Amino acid sequence: MAGLSLAYYLSKSSLGDVPILIIDQFPKNKNDKTWCYWSDHVEEFDKIAEKSWDSLWFHSQRNQSKLLNINPFQYRKINSGDWYSEVNKTLATKPNIQFIEAKIHSFFYRGVDVGVSTDQGDFYASQKVFDSISPYECDFENPKHIKQHFLGWTIESHFPVFKQESADLFDFRVAFDVECEFMYVLPTSPKKALFEYTFFSGKIRDKNYYRDKLKAYLLAYYGFGEDDYDLLEEEYGVIPMRPLAENAQNLHAKLIKIGTSGGFVKSTTGYSFLRTQRTLKELVVNLETKNHKAFVLKEFRFKKWLDNVFLQVLIDQKIAGSKVFEALFFKNSPQKMLRFLDEKTSLREDLSLMLTVPTYPFLSAAIKLFFNKNKLP
Repeated sequence: MAGLSLAYYLSKSSLGDVPILIIDQFPKNKNDKTWCYWSDHVEEFDKIAEKSWDSLWFHSQRNQSKLLNINPFQYRKINSGDWYSEVNKTLATKPNIQFIEAKIHSFFYRGVDVGVSTDQGDFYASQKVFDSISPYECDFENPKHIKQHFLGWTIESHFPVFKQESADLFDFRVAFDVECEFMYVLPTSPKKALFEYTFFSGKIRDKNYYRDKLKAYLLAYYGFGEDDYDLLEEEYGVIPMRPLAENAQNLHAKLIKIGTSGGFVKSTTGYSFLRTQRTLKELVVNLETKNHKAFVLKEFRFKKWLDNVFLQVLIDQKIAGSKVFEALFFKNSPQKMLRFLDEKTSLREDLSLMLTVPTYPFLSAAIKLFFNKNKLP
């Protein structure tokens, strides 16, 4: 998604006629992912959103429910198939943009050029190479490396039952342990909805574990047996929830990591779509103005520290993750929370939010990080 997004914004800029080569192992034309985001402004791809909501449900582990009116924000869902179609349609009008299907082996330098080694040969760039495929520093086997891992089902019921006015952002009624686990429900028609069983934790399960949880949820809260709905799509994912360990990149570099590889995923939420769009839009502006001192990804040190403290709390498991989110969403306005998760809050607002979380586990995590020089395990 990051590579195509960058090409899309370049194609609409004053650099739109610069030769661009996009190398990908597989063509991007299938509906293989779901992307969601919230915003209180008009965004680039709002028009292709399948559905949007201005209210969200929060269900606590204690079976307390709160309907969050998020106006002026809207929460939107985009299907990757629609997004690929929109972006590829734009790129197809640019003869200077070429595509090659190839498996990338490595990146290297040859003199002043950057090389990309693939199973279709080596390719060289005299200006820049943007790398969105290199692995992120996250050990999927290490339980202290927090990941967002999930399995989602898009189902169509045999009778109209879903209320489309609101989505379920967090349903912690499924949480019975200290791990942060919840259900996420996006109804898009009276008969169609996405159900996603999600963890913010270090231990990844077998896929059948998530499937069993989905079946149990559908039965418990909708009365659905397996004969009451059709499974249309299944999506599985593991997203790293760790801060970027490398030094911030600037545009002087010729080889630049973007997307997950470049730390575009917000470490405490796993959200990346809108963050990626905004980051790459600004990157292209800086390329246009030759502002090579600009950082690829802006870093707010205090907010990064807050993220690390939260991740340390999840690692320590001295309190259930559900209780942390419950405190935040029950004691703060949803608008404030969404701006906080988007790194748009002021220092005063950040400090006021910190006063609403359980004191001991966060203080313990902050002390641990201080003695570990703000490094997570």
